[in-house]
Amino acid sequence: MSNQRIYKTRDFITVLNKNGFNLVRIRGDHGIFSNGKKSIAITIKGKEINRMIARRLIKENGFVM
Repeated sequence: MSNQRIYKTRDFITVLNKNGFNLVRIRGDHGIFSNGKKSIAITIKGKEINRMIARRLIKENGFVM
């Protein structure tokens, strides 16, 4: 078992919103969020986001939790 945090889709969308990203459109199972300069696509189909993808996005973009 890993002690990494599990990110629920709803919670991760809140993190995106806190960091200035807003939902631009939905294409299939993915929501595209943008802050005007950068776009991020995340899956909105499931209840949870893959841990590694969430950690990578947080680290690459310097998101504030």
